[in-house]
Amino acid sequence: MGGLKLVLLAAGKGVRMRPLTETRPKPLLPILDEPMICRHVRELTSRVQPDEIIVVVSYMKEMVSDAVRRCYGGKVTVVDQGEERGTGDAIRVAMEASGPSKYLIVYSDLFLSGRAYDVISKMRPYSVLTAEASEPWNYGVVTVKEGKFVRVVEKPPRDQVTSKLVYSGALAVDYEFLDFLRRLRPSPRGELEVTDALNELAGSFDVDVATINQEDWLDVGRPWDYLIANRLALRDAVARGGSKVRGEVHSTAIIDDGVIVEEGAEVGPYTVIEGPAYIGPGAKVGPSSHIRPETVLMAGSKVGYAVEVKASVLMEKARAPHFNYVGDSVIGEDVNLGAGTITANLRFDHRTIKVEVKGERVDTGLTKLGAIMGGHSQTGINVSLMPGVKVGSYAVIYPGCVVYRDVGEREVYKC
Repeated sequence: MGGLKLVLLAAGKGVRMRPLTETRPKPLLPILDEPMICRHVRELTSRVQPDEIIVVVSYMKEMVSDAVRRCYGGKVTVVDQGEERGTGDAIRVAMEASGPSKYLIVYSDLFLSGRAYDVISKMRPYSVLTAEASEPWNYGVVTVKEGKFVRVVEKPPRDQVTSKLVYSGALAVDYEFLDFLRRLRPSPRGELEVTDALNELAGSFDVDVATINQEDWLDVGRPWDYLIANRLALRDAVARGGSKVRGEVHSTAIIDDGVIVEEGAEVGPYTVIEGPAYIGPGAKVGPSSHIRPETVLMAGSKVGYAVEVKASVLMEKARAPHFNYVGDSVIGEDVNLGAGTITANLRFDHRTIKVEVKGERVDTGLTKLGAIMGGHSQTGINVSLMPGVKVGSYAVIYPGCVVYRDVGEREVYKC
């Protein structure tokens, strides 16, 4: 594909993802030890050869630009959006900075499967990516007629949703699309929305619709989405590559099919790992630990003696050293769990778990969800975290506490 430029949108603050985005921007949240934006770069550049990668930044911009330059050896142009005025504005500043070309534009805060990258790499101007969603009212709902894009409506009322097909964060355009972006006016949400430009575009040009399966795409917008994204990526990695054991495994350990143990990892005596599971480089597991399916242990993390981890993510250098249960949880980077710290992941009434997001209680739709702990926080011994509790970065929870509410950033929680 000659004359192609790849644009990655990476400017958002990720407010709904807190506390995980208190210490890093959302595009740098790792999926199986790889920042989301670097995963996009790796997967897409293995399928297409862009002349240039353009990254649109704002929040923690130096951190984002440094990460992309580390993970890609070709030409990278970083464009500062300045004030975050919406996706239409972000794409406009990228195109104005780079000039005439064909553009492939991908939002950086998405999980995409290998199949999704295959579809995106074949998109040509003009085309948009769509997928079915279980909650389409949370996204831009797309109307299609005879295989062509007709219209997208951003976050319509639930009773007005006529389709499960939603805009999924990738589009291919020509340079002429810039004219539509320059004419944008603020939406009811106060943003310059690319979807408004797409609606105008469809009045003048045929816009193709590329469609992927529901399980091949996820908008990683809330903390539990991040947990699910790692599960989906793990399943995808195992399906594509099978089990891989590169690290050191003790002869008494039992490792299931579908387990990835990266180089430098150590699995200690009498440890059981059920697949699918991911053990990152330098991670240490055991002795006598139990790693249950859909667990992701990232680089340098530690799961020690008599610890059980189920369907959770332990981020870089997170530590559950002894007598812990971690279930359906996200444990941020450099978190330390005191001995006996437990994450509860199931309500007594078995109802779905609600989490506070931007001041509102949001139903996750999940019956199993534990704690979401921001980076560098810590608990004392015998702490119990109730389902759906969020713990802010650098927070400290005193020994023996039962935590029923969210704990703020840098808060010292005493019971």
